[in-house]
Amino acid sequence: MAKSLIAVVVVAAGALACTDTAKRGESSNAGITEPPSFTVAVGFTPTVLSRGNLGTYHIQSKAGDYDAELKSHDNTDIVVVKNVVTPGGHSGWHFHPGPVLVTVASGTITFYMGDDPTCSPHVHPAGTTFFENGGMVGIARNEGTVEATVVATIFVPAGSPTRIDAPAPGNCPF
Repeated sequence: MAKSLIAVVVVAAGALACTDTAKRGESSNAGITEPPSFTVAVGFTPTVLSRGNLGTYHIQSKAGDYDAELKSHDNTDIVVVKNVVTPGGHSGWHFHPGPVLVTVASGTITFYMGDDPTCSPHVHPAGTTFFENGGMVGIARNEGTVEATVVATIFVPAGSPTRIDAPAPGNCPF
């Protein structure tokens, strides 16, 4: 009985501690004075095509005059994502925990880097590629009039998310 009474008192105290000062018909900001600084993707639809674990790797490939090398010191997942972006759509400000190789399959994507004080647009039409370094904050925008499709190959620590939302850096008007 004593345990039941204590439980009731604890629940009641918790409920009283969580009171809201807003009156009926008003909204409450619950003490939050700053608006959220994260941006939400708009008109941006990602579809994961595949994800697999490569572990740690050091790949050296030489065929004729072509010489390429890929290396990871950490357990790595590789994720392939198709992103469809409507005209006027964007990815929201974000970063990835590892490098991303992007191929623009159709339309045009304009990419802005959060650390660029001039917020210069980097325009990538269909058939071109670009990369994002891990940790680099950026936003991909479709500033054209037709749908854009990109395919991204993302290298991330095993089991980690492929994308992390970031606050708008303040150097761009969007």
